[in-house]
Amino acid sequence: MTQNVVTTLKKEIWDYIAYYDNIVSSDLCDKIVEDTNKQDLQPSVYTNHKGRVDSSDRVKMDDIWFRENAPYYIDIKNGFMSALMKYQQENPFCMCKRHTDFRFNKYSKGGFMSVHCDTIHHSHGQEYGYPQVSALLFLNDDYVGGEFVVSGRIYNTKKGSAILFPSNFMYPHEVKTVMEGTRYSIVSWLM
Repeated sequence: MTQNVVTTLKKEIWDYIAYYDNIVSSDLCDKIVEDTNKQDLQPSVYTNHKGRVDSSDRVKMDDIWFRENAPYYIDIKNGFMSALMKYQQENPFCMCKRHTDFRFNKYSKGGFMSVHCDTIHHSHGQEYGYPQVSALLFLNDDYVGGEFVVSGRIYNTKKGSAILFPSNFMYPHEVKTVMEGTRYSIVSWLM
């Protein structure tokens, strides 16, 4: 038993970044994108411990939140929970039980999110303190640029895939500038 704990604790930083293909279906991705694009998306704002700040150099994307009872809320939740179950099998010390609502991110041509760490507290509706895991679902892959970078490692994500990683200073991440097309993803923070 002691040997397993020691082995688990010897993991490298990269071992806590998990990428999973086929978490949600291509058809569901298309429906979410199509229906959500008909809604009133707003330019995203950057929030820090002082509240909302000028974000023109930090993020260029539109977003909208999926709150409970919103269309696709249950489907999105099931996707995140499926990814979380896989993550917890690989990382048994991860004890996340709750999640924030889900933010739909739309990065049009020229869109980006600058490098940052998810050490957020109460800025995204979480009632239970700091997030432990950042989780993203990727809804398409028919764009150029827009790579997702975590701790300096580039991920060329596929439609229907998910990525999870710890929400702390060791996992700075960003979305590179979209050069062509539009990039769609959904994010949640797990506590």
